[in-house]
Amino acid sequence: MENQEQEINLVEIFYLLLSRIKFIILLTAIGGAAFFCYAKFWLPVKYTSSVSIYVKNSNESTSQTATASDLSAAKSLASTYIVILDDDVVYDKVSELLLADYGADQLKQFFTIDKDKEGKEYIPASQIRSLVSAKALNNTEVIQISAVTRDPGLSAAICNDIASFAKELLMDVTKAGSVETIGYAKQPNSPSGPNKKRYTMIGALIGFVLAVAFVIITKLLDNKIRTGEEIRQKFSIPVLGEIPDLEMDNKEAAKYEY
Repeated sequence: MENQEQEINLVEIFYLLLSRIKFIILLTAIGGAAFFCYAKFWLPVKYTSSVSIYVKNSNESTSQTATASDLSAAKSLASTYIVILDDDVVYDKVSELLLADYGADQLKQFFTIDKDKEGKEYIPASQIRSLVSAKALNNTEVIQISAVTRDPGLSAAICNDIASFAKELLMDVTKAGSVETIGYAKQPNSPSGPNKKRYTMIGALIGFVLAVAFVIITKLLDNKIRTGEEIRQKFSIPVLGEIPDLEMDNKEAAKYEY
């Protein structure tokens, strides 16, 4: 019996939503349009640039071909190198190189420029770290370093600065293996974000959920009884008669004819 009542309720909800389909579609469209405008006109445009570093085991230089053990050792080194590259010393060096190339005045639109005890300007490591990511590509010995900023040239410069400093730093710290930069980071020709399609889909989904919730909650809070059938369903008592609305048209009044 409980299963039957649940099935009837689900059917009622389905027809309730179907009867308010225009409202649901409208709110879904408004949600999608609102989030699209938010992504297009409010969120800043971002550019992504990347550079790859190939990690070699120290034993690879003694032979022309790398063995399976060499590749396995290189993969392990890649994981260690990624941790080292996330240290403040790397971002402090990037800060120094960026200030030398761009100047503090130009970088103030992207970073907060601080001064140390000696009055030397620098970019806090945490700010550069938030723009950079490093990962091993497909679990291989190749490390990809990416930077996402609001300027295409700055994204490429950060990647190239890290790559240029990585070889010296990694060799000094680990005393094992070696790294080679694969090419260099280039300025992206088109922005990588924000993803307007993704934001539009999220907005449409939020609008749809809110519309469905509004329709269902409104129905649950509605205690009005409009037909004799609703009286029979809610109170399980017979209905002796119904008084039709004299102002309704002939088609609606026909069901009360008998």
